[in-house]
Amino acid sequence: MALLAEGADALDVQGCEIFEVVKICGDDGLLEAVQLVFLDDRSLPLTVWTDWSLAVELRSDVVVPQYLWPPEEGVRVVIPGLSDLSFEVGEVVPRFNDAAELFEVQFVLGGRQLLVGSTGGNLIIEIE
Repeated sequence: MALLAEGADALDVQGCEIFEVVKICGDDGLLEAVQLVFLDDRSLPLTVWTDWSLAVELRSDVVVPQYLWPPEEGVRVVIPGLSDLSFEVGEVVPRFNDAAELFEVQFVLGGRQLLVGSTGGNLIIEIE
């Protein structure tokens, strides 16, 4: 695995084609991350970090990241309606808090909106 970019730099994916959006859940079923999977086998996992900011990485692989401990217990669950088709990332809108920390990202995927954010230390996902 190679980390290609992280933080706001990892969000430079407008125009890229994705074929799958998955939730990564722990063995307890709780949402730990959301992962966009690109046609070129890169992925963009988003998760809540220890300071409640939103951590984002652009990676050269499609696996459960090692920092979601233990990674072998992470379960990838495909999100219906955002998978099995090719979607172009039309727009990426990051939002930052007063401390300039990333806390929310809105993606436009083939005309649909996907919002991933950190609220009170919890990962939230909304699909419109």
